[in-house]
Amino acid sequence: MSGLDLTIFRVINSDLSNAVFDRLMPAITDPGPLLLFLAVGGIGLLVWGDRKGRVVVVMALLLFVVSYGVSELLKHWFQRPRPCQALEAVRVLVSCNGSPFSFPSSHATNVTAQAVLFAYSYRILAIPLLLVAAAVGYSRVYVGVHYPADVVGGVLVGLICAAMFIRLMRGAEKRLT
Repeated sequence: MSGLDLTIFRVINSDLSNAVFDRLMPAITDPGPLLLFLAVGGIGLLVWGDRKGRVVVVMALLLFVVSYGVSELLKHWFQRPRPCQALEAVRVLVSCNGSPFSFPSSHATNVTAQAVLFAYSYRILAIPLLLVAAAVGYSRVYVGVHYPADVVGGVLVGLICAAMFIRLMRGAEKRLT
């Protein structure tokens, strides 16, 4: 592990800690509300959306499966222990009992992939979606379950997966028109 990665982890997890973020970051890192929002939006696009909306929803579902699978395969390949399991004096604000491996962050991978796909498809949502992705990534370090490099790795994996799916979606759009 690089010294810079550990230093940035300590700054975010400890030095920048405060009462507001101690309440906010566990809520941001919890995928439940975001998944609920995406599910409602996806159902709305399937029912009331046009062909583009339906294609985006199908691609988003497939992208989720692929991006999650890729991040889990990489976790088992790298086998980097989570900071909450490997370091002393880590402020852990959520459960550390999930996967024992941290690189890359599946949260960062999935939220980045979805944000990029939807931002590409609905440009007006780009800034809010990318801000949500950034907040989720930051929260993973703040709550003590990922190093900054895990999040950066997850973002890169998410970007690559999203780019592949955007290319597939472009091909599907051409065939459907």
